[in-house]
Amino acid sequence: MSWRGRTYVAAWMTGQAGRQVRVRYMPHHDHEIEVCDARGRHLGPAHLADAATPEQLQALREARAERARRLRSDAKAAERLRRQRFAPTTSAEPAQRLGAVTAAQAERELAAVDYTDVVRLALPDLIPPAPPPAHWRTRRPRCWHSAAPPASTPADPSVDVAPESDSRPAGDAS
Repeated sequence: MSWRGRTYVAAWMTGQAGRQVRVRYMPHHDHEIEVCDARGRHLGPAHLADAATPEQLQALREARAERARRLRSDAKAAERLRRQRFAPTTSAEPAQRLGAVTAAQAERELAAVDYTDVVRLALPDLIPPAPPPAHWRTRRPRCWHSAAPPASTPADPSVDVAPESDSRPAGDAS
């Protein structure tokens, strides 16, 4: 049986294809699930079919630990770069920052920041959104209040407008 994108198997499942079941599980023990029928009667346990080998698990733990070490190291380096240092002084004067940076160093660091900024990498103007279908009700444009009033409405509401005459040709009774 398949549950949460994983396949679980058990010997007792032979010949049970198409049967409605309920799954009971422990959130931190996803290597095994308990299978019950639709009324809640226990059918038996099922084990993860394609579980990783102990060697794969060890390699995964080592890779995760290495990534955590690298992220901690990057965080320390970023904190070191962010910290501002000031020159010592013995008199009352404005503080003077230390840590001269060349223009090339600044450009290199700013380029790295631009490259890692996910919002800028998303390229929102690459594929413009399609216009909404005609049957959708949409809001007026933001600048609707600054546009000139339509020609059919009078500029001065106190002036009466004569009703339009019938525009049908004479003799047309439709």
